[in-house]
Parts: sequence; structure tokens; C-alpha cells
Amino acid sequence: MTDHDGEWLGEASSADTALLEHAPGGALSSRGRQAAIEASLGLLGVYFAAGDQQLVDRASGSRAEQPDELDVILAGLRVRVALAASNRLLKILSDVVARPTFRYELRSTEQVGALSGALDINRWVTRSHGGDQELTYPVLEVRRGARTPENVLASYALAWIREELRRSLAVSIATSGSVEYRAVRQQRERLGRLAQLPLLAGSAPRATEIRTRPALDRLMAQVQRRLQRREIPSARPYSELVEWMSACLSGLPAVDPGDVDLALYGHQFDNKLFELWCLGTLGRELAHAMNVPEPIINRAWRREAAAYSFENFSGRIDVYFQRSIPSVTKLSAARWVKEDGRPLGGIPDIVVRARPLGGTERLAVLDPKLRQRDRLPAEELYKILGYLQNFGIEPAVGGVLIYTTEAEPRPADVFHDDAGGTLISASLNPSASPDVVKDALRDVVTTLLSQIDLVPPTSTAASDALGSAQELAEDTVESTRTLLASWGNAHLGEIRPSRERIEALVGEKRWAALASDVQVMMATADLVGHQLDPTADFSGPVIGMCAAIEHLIYTQLIQSVVAGNTDWARQTRTFGAAVDAVGLAARGKGSTISKSIRARMELLGLDLDVVASLESSWHRLNSTYRVPAAHREVLSRTSWQQVYRLVIGAETLFARTYDALQSTSPNSS
Repeated sequence: MTDHDGEWLGEASSADTALLEHAPGGALSSRGRQAAIEASLGLLGVYFAAGDQQLVDRASGSRAEQPDELDVILAGLRVRVALAASNRLLKILSDVVARPTFRYELRSTEQVGALSGALDINRWVTRSHGGDQELTYPVLEVRRGARTPENVLASYALAWIREELRRSLAVSIATSGSVEYRAVRQQRERLGRLAQLPLLAGSAPRATEIRTRPALDRLMAQVQRRLQRREIPSARPYSELVEWMSACLSGLPAVDPGDVDLALYGHQFDNKLFELWCLGTLGRELAHAMNVPEPIINRAWRREAAAYSFENFSGRIDVYFQRSIPSVTKLSAARWVKEDGRPLGGIPDIVVRARPLGGTERLAVLDPKLRQRDRLPAEELYKILGYLQNFGIEPAVGGVLIYTTEAEPRPADVFHDDAGGTLISASLNPSASPDVVKDALRDVVTTLLSQIDLVPPTSTAASDALGSAQELAEDTVESTRTLLASWGNAHLGEIRPSRERIEALVGEKRWAALASDVQVMMATADLVGHQLDPTADFSGPVIGMCAAIEHLIYTQLIQSVVAGNTDWARQTRTFGAAVDAVGLAARGKGSTISKSIRARMELLGLDLDVVASLESSWHRLNSTYRVPAAHREVLSRTSWQQVYRLVIGAETLFARTYDALQSTSPNSS
């Protein structure tokens, strides 16, 4: 870690820690600045060429206006990322040059006086002979050539990063005496010397012919095919080159945040940086609370689109950065106007638009402030109230996000009015642990989710200290189920038609076998699964529909067997593990758990062959749909329709599962 003067900070003592966390008024601490940049690198869009840079110059627009503060910070970070990216590429290309690929090529040449090679017959017979000129023979020679697809790609990447260094320096504020200017100049010289090597120089003409994205995509595909077919002997450096280029073209950062020298230009960008960090942190916390994948910044976030958009079964949330309220919604216009009709405007830092399923649009206004406060930030809160009142936002929901250097979470100040409004002041520290930041934002996230009538479940710690991926996935499933049940219980009138439809499909007796909360989950999944936008994530409805099958298996076969045995309960916690145990039990195989489950099935008088025949369908439901949903993958509308058909549609898995697990023994309990 480096401070803004580039000095190594190393392991800090308590005194050093206090120094790192010291922040003058209106500035981040050294540690806070580094943490904010690392967390916001992807959000800032500082990518290696952002996937659209070409080797040819484009005509630049003649904008008369000066670049705004965000443009400047992006330009400054772009130089740093380009330098780190060039270091990474230098290492890859050094390995390429050490063991390059080649192919044999036929080349035409001339031999004078005597023939000592393969005569090029076509050229010889079409050539005019005679005269007293010295006799020459056209011959074909076999030579080793370096113009393979992978070497052309290496030359392209080299020229690409040299151009990125030039452009990023040109748009930055670095002067000729700055560290950045010298570093870029030295790096371009190193890259220039590398470009003169025969391997890369020979491939350069082909590389300069690549001027469009489709052409580059075709070249990348060629190299990938050669790697898959093992046509490249020293594959490792070329494979790294392809992976890196693929990531760059898809818009991912060209380097890891830790690879970037974060010795930025002092603290002059801290205010904007804190605002961007708050935006990214809010996006991640909303995604986690809604059990949707980690957010990806919208490419058009600085023009007309939302920076982040989230949608699940309860509604949609759009988060806008530095956009006027009238540009976000048509429902709010300024109340205060001048005599000439000009409205009192204003651009909040963050505007959140919520659209609950079947409800009316709601707004919230948030304003990050890089100001440390030992008292309630009343002035900032009144500014938020001004926005809310002027634009007629009801219920009035908003808040301020105040910077703090404290490592422990400070309770948020939350105010309510008698019309359902909420006003919050939360203190955030970019260098604090993720758990501390999460706690500090809890009231803000809960309030925003309430805008779509969603009550997030209370977080629970994983049963293992480290928390395995499976346990985290099961926590996601439990959270989603709780969200479904919570939303459904608050909208019982809306889900009633879905309850009646499912009951008609599966039968009254089978429907009554489900616990009330599972019925609510399934009905909620049915309702929202048929109302969500086709482009939305259908993970929530999928998890809700799977809950019915899981409930039948657990209550009939697993629950009584593992009761009081913590190890057995943990071993069968996941749906896949439970299905494995039941399948083995039905076939008379498996461990002690399966033997106990088999004894349970025999006590119930179940047909073991029928139970075993359902195992493949249960596994398909789990592996194809439930597991991706549990790991927060985006599931499509098609996946939802397939689950619906499998569980309560034409494949009748719910009905078949209920019938197979129905007790026929009078001695069962």
C-alpha cells in the first residue's frame, strides 16, 4: 500500500494507523482513499480501452465546455490503469517472445546464375527470355514465418496498449514534470523496443489491418481454436494473452485493483470519489438484500440510464447518479418557480426510483457528504427535505451519507413523519470492514426496499466459521424464501387467484399437505413469475416453486430422522444431499443416514421403486434450476416456464412426489 506521495506504508503500527485514518476537513484519509478507489475501480469504468478502442484515431468532437470533475478523475485513474495494464502485458509478451510459435511458409525469390531450389514453374513459363541480361531463376523457398494468428494478436495487443498509454496521458491533467508523464514515457519506450523484435515486427502489418471489433473477434476465435486443438506448443503465455484480451473486450478491468499504483493526485478528487464509492456500495448492498447477482454498472449511466437496476418478485429499483429528479420521473415537477416560469432545479447525487409490483412509482433522494460530523448533520438533512418538498415526493424518503474515520459502525439517525416518510443520516467509512459498512447502511437499504414493499430477513451467520459456498447458497435460498413469504403475506388478496389456480392443478388434498408459508411462497412465485418483465431475473419464483418439492421430502422423510442429530442435519441441509440420501435409501444403499431413511419409508409403507424412479427428476430440478438460483445466477423466463411445467404443469412432479411419499401404513406416525 502507498500513500499519496508513493511511500510504502507496510504493516502499520497503532500510531501509523492513526495517521492513515487521519482525514483533514473535506478529504478522505490515506487508507480511506485507497479503499474507495479499489472498491470503485470497476464502477469508474476505468477499463483498458473499455473494449472499444481501435488502433486508428477517431474524429474527436469539438466540445467547447471544460471537462467536469468526474471526467478528470476518470482520466487520472485511466493513466494509472494503463500503466498497470502495460506492466502485465510486458510480462505476458516476454514469455511469448521467449518461446514463440511459427509456421512454415513458401516464399518466392530469385536465384542468379544457377538453380539450387524448387523452380516456380508458373513464373518461369510466363517470363520472357532472351537478351544478354544475366540469367535468373524464380524459385520457391520454405522458410519459418512468425505471422501466426496468436503472434498477430500479440502485436495487436502491444500496439493497443501503446495507444492507450498515449491517449490516457493526453486526456489527463498530468504535466511534463509529473510522475505519470515520466512513467508513461518510459513505458512506451520499453514497449517500442519490444515492438522492434522480429517476431512482433513481422506480425505488425497484419495487426494494423484489424480496425473493427468483428475482425478482432474473428482473430480471437482463431487463436482460441488453435489453443483448444493443441496446435500451439507453448500455450501458457498465449492462453494468458487471450484471457486478458477477452476480459478487456467484455468491459472488465484490465488489472486487479491491487495492481494499480494508487498514488493519485493528492486529495483533490476525494469529494467525487466518496460519492462514487457510496453509489457502488449502495448498489452492492441492495443486490445482496434482494438476492440478485452483483450489480454491473450500466454503460450509459452518465447520460440517460440508471447506474444500477435491480428487479425481483416484489418490484424494480433503479439507482441514478447525479440526475435531476424530473429526468428520472415524469411524476415530479418543481413546485417553486420564478416569475418568468423558470423552476427551482437541483441535481441530487443519488436518486432511487422504486416500482413495486402492481403499485405506483416512489422516489428517494440520497446525498453523500465528505464531511465529518460529531453531531447530527442537520443542515444536510434540511437540504434533503428541500428536495423532497420542492418536487412533491410523497412519502418523503431520503437521507445523507456522512463520511467517518471510525472503524466501528455508528447507529444511524432515523426520523419518521406521520405520512410514512423516512429521513436517515448514516456514517460510512470506506476503509472499514465490509460487515461494518453493511451495518452502517442497514437502515438505508431497509428503507429503500420498503419502497417496493419488501422486508429483508434478518441476516444469519453461517454455521461454519468460514462459511462454505454451499452454506452461503443455502443462506441465499432461505433469505429468498423469507422474502417471498413476507411479500405474499402482505399481499394475500393479490396472490389469492394464484393459490386457487395451483390448488386446482395439484388437487385440494395435495395442496392442503403444504404448510401455510410454503403455500404463500408457491402462490407468490406463481403470481410474480407470470408478471415479471421477460428480461428480469426469475431466480426468486424458481426458488419459491422448488420449495414445495423440498417441503414434501423433508417433512415426510428427513425431518424426523435427523431430529436431534446436528451432524445428520448438516449433511442433509442442501436439497441435493437430501435427494442423494433418499435415493440411496430407496435402493437399499448408502450410509447410516440412508438406512434410517429407508426404515422411515418402510414404516410409512412406501413403494421404494416408485420413490427411486423420482430421483432423476428431483436432481434435474435441483442441478438445472435450484442450484444456479441459490448461487445468484440470473435465471431467464424460459427457465421459470420449464420449472413451472416440471413442478405443477404437464410433468406433475409435485403430484407424483406427494403420491409417492403418502403413507399407506396404519402404524405410521
